[in-house]
Amino acid sequence: MTHNQAQTIVDRMMKDIPYNINIMDRTGKIIGSGNKGRIGTLHHGALKAIKQRKIVEIHKDEEFVKKGINLPIELNGNIVGVVGISGEVKETRPFGNILKSAVILLINQSIALEKENLKNNLKQEFFSLIINPDTTYTKEVMNQALTYGIQLTKPSQILYVLSPNEIAEDITESLSSFKMTKYSLCLVIQEEDKIEALQQIIRNQHPGALISISKMNDTISEGLLQAKSAMRVLMGIYSGEKTIFYSKCEFISDMSKLQQNDKKAERLAHLLEKNDELITTLQVYLNCNLNANETASRLMIHRNTLNYRLNKIFTITGKDPKNILELVELIFMLINRIK
Repeated sequence: MTHNQAQTIVDRMMKDIPYNINIMDRTGKIIGSGNKGRIGTLHHGALKAIKQRKIVEIHKDEEFVKKGINLPIELNGNIVGVVGISGEVKETRPFGNILKSAVILLINQSIALEKENLKNNLKQEFFSLIINPDTTYTKEVMNQALTYGIQLTKPSQILYVLSPNEIAEDITESLSSFKMTKYSLCLVIQEEDKIEALQQIIRNQHPGALISISKMNDTISEGLLQAKSAMRVLMGIYSGEKTIFYSKCEFISDMSKLQQNDKKAERLAHLLEKNDELITTLQVYLNCNLNANETASRLMIHRNTLNYRLNKIFTITGKDPKNILELVELIFMLINRIK
């Protein structure tokens, strides 16, 4: 046990037990206590309990020990520590086995949590490795990938999910899914006929999620770049759409990626940032293939109102939405808002 684990257990248990509790490690040193001043000191009652491998009761205060009860904690046949309750033995004795059982339970929970955290950390380290374009698929890396259900010798598609709500890593009960952030997930798909079913599973659990799908690629890193690039197009241009395939927006996706570090493009990207109404108007105008009547109808506004908004976009950005060349710049402006 670590000091933090022991102190957490002590603090939790002392909310219910009206006596001071000490937890000692397997050498008898106090690593958790209601009396913080005793942490780090040797507990002689614990030493006896460890040596004798049985409960030690101390009926009166002595030079180095206080009266109370000390119970060895045994896991898998090994003494891992001692838990002690200070006070009159006849009063503390009834709490002894309850406290010992609770401590063992909390230790087991802590161990299980640490194992799970280690497992998750190893998985994230592997994911960071395979999304690095400079990673070489060595035999070791390929063997590690197999533990997550991935054959690196086969092409793969990336299904990238962004959800407005927290998303679980095991949303599809698939080992080939990796959590990127609290709200985003990357799935490595090596069978094309699974894409549609996976989308439906995600939609059922997260109706508001956005999904982008890469082409088939030899490397996972390339697939993720494509999926993330397509996601920027989906979020930047499309209003109401929830899914996009990189293959359907490849040119504009790649072009917008080239502009990501362009100072001029970055400056233009924020001109409409504080005007959601104009952004939505421009998105719907594009989605309606520049058909003004259809755009006005979908926005439920008068045609004159639409013209007013389009002119306002022109005024703010210096780019005319009705001019095809300048509209292209506005398209990139919308995409480059998305980081």
